[in-house]
This record gives sequence, C-alpha cells and structure tokens, in this order.
Amino acid sequence: MQKISAAFIRGLIVLLPLLVTIWLVFFFYNFLDGILGNIITLFVGHHMPGFGFVLIIALILFVGLISPLLIGKRLIEIGDDIMNKVPIVKSIYSSIKQVNDVLFMERDTKGFNRACLVEYPRKGIWSVGFVTSNAAKEIEKKTGGWKSKMINIFIANTPTPATGFLIVVPSKDVKLLDMKIDDAFKYVISGGVLKPKG
Repeated sequence: MQKISAAFIRGLIVLLPLLVTIWLVFFFYNFLDGILGNIITLFVGHHMPGFGFVLIIALILFVGLISPLLIGKRLIEIGDDIMNKVPIVKSIYSSIKQVNDVLFMERDTKGFNRACLVEYPRKGIWSVGFVTSNAAKEIEKKTGGWKSKMINIFIANTPTPATGFLIVVPSKDVKLLDMKIDDAFKYVISGGVLKPKG
C-alpha cells in the first residue's frame, strides 16, 4: 500500500501542472462563453456552444482597437463614471482598476527616483520602498541629518499602491535596488508573485 500511495503521489505531482492548465482553460472558456452566451440564448431560444466565447473575444479586440482613439477614451471615461456611482460595485471596481493600471497601463512614475529596501516596520524585516526626494530641511535638522542625509521613502500597500506610508530614513539605512520602478511596483502589488528578471 505504501508503494501504491507513493506512486500515486508521484503521478499526481507530475500531472498536476497539466491538470491545472486544462482546468483553467475550461474554466476561462466556460466563463467567457457564459458572459454573452446566456444573453444569446434568450434571443435565439436555444444554447449555441462557443458563440458567446467568439463574441466576447471579438468585443475585447474591438475595445482594444478603439481605446487609443478619442471616442474610445471618452467611452472608457463614461464607463468608469457609471461604475464609480454604483454603491457596492464602486469599491470593488476602483480597487481592481488601481491594480490593473499599475500592472498593465502606462502611468506617471516620475515622482519615484529609485526602488529600494528599508528595514520597516522594524529591524530585521525588509520592505520594498520607493525613493521620492530628500527630506525637508526641518526634518533633517530635528533628526540629526548632519550625521546622515535623510530621504523620503514611500512604502506602497499591497495590492492597492495608491495608498501607503511615507517614512523618513537616513540614507545609510537605505539599500538601493537595480530593478526598474515598474518591476518593483509589479513585485509589490502581486505580493511577490511577479518577480523581476535577473
């Protein structure tokens, strides 16, 4: 029995990536087909397998084509306004949109000079932060900035980087990272799942 059970576990480990891949493909197919498939069924009177999937793919392609255009941008703004006015939906939608914007859309990162590591919230625990600027003169004076230059670090929250913490840290306690700002953002928002290459 031990040999059989060990063989079964080995087989499961080997086949698990394949099984999960097949399950995800079927899940996404059924999910996408169901979005418009149920509406089509109401109009046609019977279920047409795969037709909803084809239509949703065509809709995604259409949105991708018109989104850079002026009319596309205006339609997206109208859609955002509608979603942000629905009481319960707006909080979910805004959170997902923030994550989406940081992961996939262009954004202004000029305010961040460099990704870095700081020991926060206590010694021995490292957090990924973003250098924004030198600390205000008053803060430098009152924290003994003459000993070590003080710099402003923004610690972004996971998974909503629009919120976070500003901490003022001596430059000697900051470890600058070589990774790009975009890669560091993705790393923070994904909870460490999306790792920069290299």
